[in-house]
Amino acid sequence: MNFIDKIIGICTVSADKIEPKSKIFLKSILLSYFSIVSIAILVTFSIIAFLNSHILLSVIFLSISILVLINFITLRSTGNYTRASILFITIISVLALWLIYNGVTGKQGILLFSIFPALLILLLDQKKGSIASLIIFILIVIPLFFFETLNLPARYTLNNNLLFVFLYLGFYFFMNMYELLRVNLITVYEAELKQAETEIQSKEEFISKISHQIRTPLNNIVVITNMLTDSNIDEKQRDLIDTIQASTNNMVNVVNNISELSNVDVLQSKDYNQNFNLSSTLKNTINLFSNEESNDIFFPLVINDELKYQLYGDPVKLKQIFLNLIENILKNSKSGKKTINLNVNKSAEYNDSVDISFGVSTKDFVHIPEALRIQGIEKNKKLRNGAFIKLLDLNIANRIIESLGGTIDIEFSSDRFDFQFIIKFKKGDTIKEEIKEKEEFAEAYALSEEKINLKDANILLVEDNLINQKIVLLSLKKSVKNIDIANNGKEALDKFGLVKYDIILMDIQMPIMNGIITTKKIRSIEKSTNTHTPIIAITANALLGDKEECLAAGMDDYISKPFQIDTLIKKMDQQLNIVRI
Repeated sequence: MNFIDKIIGICTVSADKIEPKSKIFLKSILLSYFSIVSIAILVTFSIIAFLNSHILLSVIFLSISILVLINFITLRSTGNYTRASILFITIISVLALWLIYNGVTGKQGILLFSIFPALLILLLDQKKGSIASLIIFILIVIPLFFFETLNLPARYTLNNNLLFVFLYLGFYFFMNMYELLRVNLITVYEAELKQAETEIQSKEEFISKISHQIRTPLNNIVVITNMLTDSNIDEKQRDLIDTIQASTNNMVNVVNNISELSNVDVLQSKDYNQNFNLSSTLKNTINLFSNEESNDIFFPLVINDELKYQLYGDPVKLKQIFLNLIENILKNSKSGKKTINLNVNKSAEYNDSVDISFGVSTKDFVHIPEALRIQGIEKNKKLRNGAFIKLLDLNIANRIIESLGGTIDIEFSSDRFDFQFIIKFKKGDTIKEEIKEKEEFAEAYALSEEKINLKDANILLVEDNLINQKIVLLSLKKSVKNIDIANNGKEALDKFGLVKYDIILMDIQMPIMNGIITTKKIRSIEKSTNTHTPIIAITANALLGDKEECLAAGMDDYISKPFQIDTLIKKMDQQLNIVRI
C-alpha cells in the first residue's frame, strides 16, 4: 500500500495547480503515470537499439523520451492538463505510426498498439477519445492491408492484421461501454448524494429550529429560578426550586448534545465579497481574543511586503477560519504565556488574482499522544490532514477553506503545531496611505485607565421577543440603570444614530433585519467616525459555526442561551473596560 501511495504521490500534480475536486485531477494522475511508464519503456528500447548497433533508432527513442519528460515536467509546473494530454497523445501516436509504417514493430509487435483506444478514452473524454481512436485506427490499417500498393517497407500477414483489427475494435467498444456505464453510475450516485444532502440539510434545519425554540424558554426558566433563589424563600420552596434547577441543567445538556450533532449554517451564511485590507482584517480578528481572562497571549503577525494591494473576497469567512483555528489552538495549549505566530505570504500571482499562503503555528501545544501517532504512522498527506482536523476539532475552518477553493496542510510534533492553507483572492485597489508594519504585532487591546462603570453605562438591548426583553431587564435590574430596547435591527440602527450607547446586546434571529446584518451596518457607520461600540450577541443560536459567524461579522463577544446572568454581566464589564488602539 505504501508503494502504491508513493507512485500516486509522484504522479499527483500539486493541488495549487489543479483543483483536487476537478474532473481532470484523476486524469492528470493517469497522464503522469503513462508518461513515466512511457519514458521507462522508451529509454529501455533506446538502450537495446544502441546495443544492436541501430544508432538512428536509438536516438529516435531517446529523443521521444526526452519530449515526453519535458511534457511531464510542464504538466506538473503549469497544471495545463489539456495541452499536456494532447501533446502526449500526439507524440506517442506519431511514434507508433512511424514504427508501423517502417515495419520496425514486427508482426507481433503491432498487436501492442491495439490498446490505443483505452489510452485515448481514459486521457480524453469519451467523445474525443472515440474520434481520436477511429482516426488512428484508419491510419494504422492503411499500412497493414495496403503496404504493397503503397510500396512500404512494412510486411504484415493477413492473420496478424485481422487479429489486430479484432483486438483494437474490441478495446474500442469495451472502453466506450465502460465509460458509458461509469458515467451513468456516477450520475446516479451524484443524484443520490444530492438527495441525501438535501435530506440531511432538512433535518439539520429542523434541529436548528427546534434548538432555537427550546433554548429561549429554557433561558427564561434558568433566569427566573436564579432570581427566585436569591429571594426570601423558605427551605421547602428552596428545595423545590433546586429540583427545577437540576432538571433545567439536565435539559441544557440535552440541548447542547443535540446541537453538537448538527453542522447546519456553517456554510449557509451569505457571501460578503468586497474589497478589504488583509492586514486590518487579521488584526481585528486577533483583537477579539483580548477578552481572554489572561493577557499572556501574543500574536506575532508577519505579512509579506509584496502584498501592497487590497484583496477582493469574503473577509467574514477569512475571519471565521482564523477564529476557529485560534480558539482550538488556545483550547489545546499549555497554561501560562502563549505565542501564536501568523505568517502571510504570496504563493503565486496572476494578472487579476493572487494565491495567498496563510500559516498559523505555535510551540505551546499540549502533548497529544494520538496526534503524534497520526503524524508518525499515516504517510498519506490527505488522510493525515483529515485525521488531524477531526482530532483537533477544526472542521469549521476546513469546510470554509474548501468552500473557498483552498487547500490545507497540517504538521504536528511533540510541541509544535503548524497549519497552512492557500486561498485565491482577486486583486483589489493598491494600498496608498497605509504604512505596512514590519514589526511583530502583539496585542491591540490595552486596559483603559478610565473605566466605565456598568451601573452608569448606557445599554441598548436589541430583542424582538417581549418575554425575552422582560427577562433581560429583570436580570440586569440590579446592575444597570439605563437600558433602551429596540425590537429589531432597523429600529436598533435608528436608535444608534440618535444616542451614544456604551454597549449593545444583540439578538440574532429577528424580523425586518437580523443581528448579523445590523452589526455589519453599525460597523460600517463607525468607520466614518472612528468609534467602536462593543456588541455582545445574546442568542439561542448555538450550533456549529454560530459563534464564529457572530464574531466575524464584527461582534465583540457571544453568549448562548441559556446562560447565567453573572456570565453576561462579566462579559459586559470586560467590554466596557477595554479600549481599542
